[in-house]
Amino acid sequence: MRQQSTLGGLWRTLLIIALGWIAVAPGTVAQTSSASIAPGDVLKISVYGNPDLTTITRVMPNGSITFPLIGQVTVGGATPAQAEVNIADRLSRGGFVRNAAVSVFVQERSPVAASTVTLLGQVVRSGTYTLDKDSPEAVSTLVTLLAKAGGTTDKAADYCYLIRNENGQPRKTRVDLIDLLRNGNVKTNLPLANGDIVLVPEMDVFYIYGEVQKPGRYKLERDMTVMQGLSVASGMTPRGTVKGIVLNRLAGTTMTSLGTNLEDRLQPNDVLYVKTAVF
Repeated sequence: MRQQSTLGGLWRTLLIIALGWIAVAPGTVAQTSSASIAPGDVLKISVYGNPDLTTITRVMPNGSITFPLIGQVTVGGATPAQAEVNIADRLSRGGFVRNAAVSVFVQERSPVAASTVTLLGQVVRSGTYTLDKDSPEAVSTLVTLLAKAGGTTDKAADYCYLIRNENGQPRKTRVDLIDLLRNGNVKTNLPLANGDIVLVPEMDVFYIYGEVQKPGRYKLERDMTVMQGLSVASGMTPRGTVKGIVLNRLAGTTMTSLGTNLEDRLQPNDVLYVKTAVF
């Protein structure tokens, strides 16, 4: 008899579980008591014996709802069970429903806004990348973002900008890519946040003309000197002279011609002109 009683209890338990699954409408996910209510969730709230109080409402951005008789109620961050107790208490204390039995069911969960970062400029694959930790494609730092994008192109500068919205204003931070990628300075491997924009600009350049073997436009390497600029252009022709090197530099909107020597450092968009020697 004890064995039959035990089996009967087990069958009753299985039947209750089966009926619970049947009671959930197709396509509806049953809520768990541990899942907190969030802004944007759609709630169905009912009060036993008071069908006129049945309410379907969406949680407002501040985490509150408006419920008949008691007005605004904060439910954001609470579990459905906690919200049930709160609403029942408000109804009872207000004298509207004595010993109120309240049911709160989350009919629809608010969509979780995707956290992303945007990468632009001189990279192999520019675009939008996810910060969602649950995604295998997620990035979290500047290094992982650049790696996911396939690295920088041959035309990329040796720095990039991280643009972040702070207190409603864009804040631009320059990051030294040589220090980050070549020297491995972890302090420059900035963590990324939702809405960040990373811009890798085109490389800085300088120009060299006149009596040089290969005049033209060249990449400006870091701390490059006038002498190094000449060597990139394969040196001077036999007609050129070191004394005839003129450095043209943009100051504001005006191009200024400066005297220079071989150890002077070049700046972005400088124009070197090597004059013909006077014999």
